[in-house]
Amino acid sequence: MRLTRLVGENFRNFDSFSFSPTEKINVIYGENGSGKTSLLEAIYLFGFGRSFRPGGFRPLIKEGKQGFTLFTETLGERGQTRLDRFGLSRNLAGHQELRINGSNAPRLADLAMNVPVQLFTPESVEIIVGGPGIRRQAMDWGVFHVEPSFFPLWSNYNKVLRHRNKLLKNSKGRRAIDDQYWQRQLSGFGEQITQLRSDYVSELSKYLKQMTHSFLPDVTLDVSLKSGWDSSKTLEDALQGSLASDLRYGHTTVGPHKADLAISADGLPAKERLSRGQQKVVVASLKLAQAEFFKDRMQKSCIIIVDDLTSELDVINQKKFCHLLEASGNQVFITTVSLTELSDKFTKEPQVFHVEHGILKSHIEN
Repeated sequence: MRLTRLVGENFRNFDSFSFSPTEKINVIYGENGSGKTSLLEAIYLFGFGRSFRPGGFRPLIKEGKQGFTLFTETLGERGQTRLDRFGLSRNLAGHQELRINGSNAPRLADLAMNVPVQLFTPESVEIIVGGPGIRRQAMDWGVFHVEPSFFPLWSNYNKVLRHRNKLLKNSKGRRAIDDQYWQRQLSGFGEQITQLRSDYVSELSKYLKQMTHSFLPDVTLDVSLKSGWDSSKTLEDALQGSLASDLRYGHTTVGPHKADLAISADGLPAKERLSRGQQKVVVASLKLAQAEFFKDRMQKSCIIIVDDLTSELDVINQKKFCHLLEASGNQVFITTVSLTELSDKFTKEPQVFHVEHGILKSHIEN
């Protein structure tokens, strides 16, 4: 799957933009603050329904305007002629509208399922050094895209979790908690979610080891799942055992919503064993490994967006990463301040776009 056209109005510092990227490598260059990262952000919104930058949705709307609109066309894998159209708009009041091939889409998940996007930015190293929530999100991107049953299970689990937490905070709800009904409901969905995650991480580990070897041949990298409760117990038993503390704290303290992706290097936590530069390389490898796993399992490519590549990796690893991006067969969007810094990183000339003061042009037009 690849984007064939991307159009936006009143988005960030753009009055409007429209461009038709190549199916391979697309480089967007311009000075800091010119708007190049905003174009990546527009693509990311179709894959996640939210920005990868802080601040919520309001900063996405150009100052003085009432709302933004984004539109994209995608084409299937090579040899397929199916053209899909997706639209996304949001106004200052927070009203959001999603469109898929001319029809209203009720959920962001419907949009995200159709536009798989992987992201590598300066903040991506938080996957190694940040909290478990960031790693869960990275892991669940893959499970969501390769296991169709994951999203409904996760939605049902969170509905039950919210209800149980509400009861835990309310003294009148303790009797409902004590009858074990909510534990059984939560554990039923939670055990299935954990099995899907476990299967995914087991397969991903193979891809990651192979990918990381290209960058760190002397480091043994591994990933494993921490389920979010004592794995020697069933989730139902763990929930029952934590009931006293759950009542005390007013929320559910064990379960897959507390899970983590353990990333180790040579048997030690990666954040302790690896340098900052090596950590960035591992995150780049993880993104490539997830994209490769997705492609093999689903027989589809995804979109990889890379913000400010030259500031994140040293020159040698930049070249390795760029060659792997080319070889992946995925559509890639890369931003950079200096075009010359990427001039020798690819074996074939990429499509180049220039952004200046909120105006986007093909490099050929400049």
